[in-house]
Amino acid sequence: MGVVVSAGDLTFDPTARAAAPTTCRHCALPIPGTRRADGDAFCCDGCRHVHDLIHSSGLADFYDLRGDRTLAPPTRLGTDGLAWLERELETAPAEGDLRRLTLDVQGIHCAACVWLLQELAHRDEGAVDFRLNPALGRAELLWNTAASDPSRFLREADRFGYRFGPARKQTGAGSRGLLLRLGVTVAAAMNVMIFSLSFYFGLAPTEGLLFSFFGQLNLALATVAVLVGGWPFFVAAIRSLRRGWVHLDLPIAVGITLAYAGSVRAYLAHGPREAYFDSLTVFIALMLFGRWLQERHLARNRDALLACDGVRGLTTRRVEARGVVPVAADEIRERDKLCIVSGDLVPVRGVLADRTARISLEWILGESDPRSLEVGAEVPAGALNAGDAPFEIVAVEDFAASRVHSLFEGPDRAAPKRDDFWHRLATGWVFAVLGLSTIAFLAWWSQGLDRALAVTVSVLVVTCPCALGLAAPLARGLTHGHLRRFGIFVRRDDFLDRALSVRKILFDKTGTLTSGALRLTTESRVALAESDPRDLRLLHHVVARSNHPVSRAIAAELRRLGVPSTLPDGAAGELREHPGLGVEWTGSPSCRVGKGVFAVPAGPADAATWWSIEDQARLALRLEEDLRPDAAEEAAALRSEGFDVRILSGDTPERVAEAAGRLGVEHATGGLSPEDKARMIETLDEGGDTLMVGDGLNDARAFAAAACAATPAVDRATLPSRADFYYLGAGLDAVRVALASARRLRRILRDNLAISIAYNVAALVLCFSGLVNPLLAAILMPLSSIGVVTVTALRLREGSGWK
Repeated sequence: MGVVVSAGDLTFDPTARAAAPTTCRHCALPIPGTRRADGDAFCCDGCRHVHDLIHSSGLADFYDLRGDRTLAPPTRLGTDGLAWLERELETAPAEGDLRRLTLDVQGIHCAACVWLLQELAHRDEGAVDFRLNPALGRAELLWNTAASDPSRFLREADRFGYRFGPARKQTGAGSRGLLLRLGVTVAAAMNVMIFSLSFYFGLAPTEGLLFSFFGQLNLALATVAVLVGGWPFFVAAIRSLRRGWVHLDLPIAVGITLAYAGSVRAYLAHGPREAYFDSLTVFIALMLFGRWLQERHLARNRDALLACDGVRGLTTRRVEARGVVPVAADEIRERDKLCIVSGDLVPVRGVLADRTARISLEWILGESDPRSLEVGAEVPAGALNAGDAPFEIVAVEDFAASRVHSLFEGPDRAAPKRDDFWHRLATGWVFAVLGLSTIAFLAWWSQGLDRALAVTVSVLVVTCPCALGLAAPLARGLTHGHLRRFGIFVRRDDFLDRALSVRKILFDKTGTLTSGALRLTTESRVALAESDPRDLRLLHHVVARSNHPVSRAIAAELRRLGVPSTLPDGAAGELREHPGLGVEWTGSPSCRVGKGVFAVPAGPADAATWWSIEDQARLALRLEEDLRPDAAEEAAALRSEGFDVRILSGDTPERVAEAAGRLGVEHATGGLSPEDKARMIETLDEGGDTLMVGDGLNDARAFAAAACAATPAVDRATLPSRADFYYLGAGLDAVRVALASARRLRRILRDNLAISIAYNVAALVLCFSGLVNPLLAAILMPLSSIGVVTVTALRLREGSGWK
């Protein structure tokens, strides 16, 4: 019934293609066209992996809790050595064997995620108590270390896409402060509206003390709203003026100040019925709500990931007389002996001391092939332990002199380019409102000072910059929310403005365009499928017991073909690995897989991986890097939209050229050091038109040189903390979606501006005609804001085609 296809090792029934699902079984996001055409039920292999884990672990209730909501797609996390956990356990409050840990966690998207983590924790006998704050991404664990090691739970959570780390996230004081100000301002505005209604519906000076008391309350509450709610706009406006340019907060601050001054003047001269305190306080509340909404979305995006503490958060293990001790990387000195466990980073250059080792330079140099090193070889700083066992090195430098330190502490992103459009708009708005108010005052001067002031204040109050102060933050906040549901997390709000200038998209190769894994070429897969089944069983038995990336690629293809990994009848022997050469099965019959001169003594010394039995060549197996599922499709789509797509990589020029050919990218450069990448980007960047997409520490300097930066790497927070946005999932469509969302946001903001201008023109006509009284002003200003906000929300609602 099932037919096996090569894309993702999927099994499906060809007759069911017509009814193939259009949304992913795990995250409920749309399935890409290529995978949907193959009848795939998942948008990426990460979703398939987590879906299978959830069902095999008996946690299928997760999907009932998720309901119809979409989730950000999971990401496959690399190994975490958990050296930091040992330090946390040493310093954690203790009561006998109980340890109380406060940890940050990333990957929480909904209530179903909270439930799943709680279930995983409660299944471990060491968990005494587990509490989770999903808003901040922080967990409180009370753990019995005598019953189990908490690292077991953390590694299990890793498998589901949730990563824990030391508690370093900020507490979100900025957004909480705005929320407190918003609460005070809204309370003041509601009370002012209630008291003002009494004036509109007949409360007169003849009522005596009640009339005066309500007026005094309005004045006091309006003053509180201005001081508490208007303060963030005043501070931002003053800061922008000190820097010599006009910020969007300036027209809001000017409007608040002049409207308050005019209302106080009207109150003192003519009583509370002539003041605009209700319109003023509602206006401040609406503006502050927009500001809080914008900050809240950015805070959520930042809190969704572990915080980066630079070199101060980097932990390794040092071998001392008392044993292996976790230490901060900046404590490492020359001649220290370090223990590097699987998945851990080598923080300094060192000499391999105890055993052969397999390392990967993907994160630090962008090289895709792992290296095998013998005892006495130099291990470069920034390498990752790509093997299954720990190894020891002797440091030959202090950490302060290491390559890792220089890249961690390298230059951060330069100050973003100012958005000239909004700068000109804010400047024009301020001068237009002030000019029109002056004209209104002069035009009504002949009717007396009080009448002229009343008309002038009406101009200041009714000309509400709602498109600037409320609709714009709302549109940005909704855009951030939509992107987050698709696994795209914007960390810097001004990216949505700077993205409009992007014309060149520069991709790193290894880990960004590729998945980091190898696979057999189509020709090799066909040749393997046509080989003798008995020989294939022996081959599978050999490669299934090796952790080398080449062995894993061959074993994956043999599993896809349904070849068992048990030995054929009569075969026996022993497995031996030869670092840098290949793997050997000594027995009857013998079998070798590796370089030509190793597998076939008389064979060619080419780049293929040879498979031999009894020293007789069976096949030359060629491998290629496995591109991300939609890499070719997305590269073509970006080019069709007019973007200049290039590849800048630290991998060998040959591998980079091969990947560029498969993607149809014309401009590709390999063999680049981190400094070379940065210099090339500085040359390419013309007025802030570059977007760099990378995933390794070697891209940190390139991020600093580019106008915009993005990363799919969330294993460590180093790159996301330097990027404008990071994204989850196995695909590259996030880059195109983020840029398209920025363009759509600009269209909506311009349309909102047009609506606001039309409203203000009509309102000004009424004001200059002297037809606007306090009641009408109180109605017009909130209605205009509500109208623009409603249009914005409808255009950015789910299903409106925003993607």
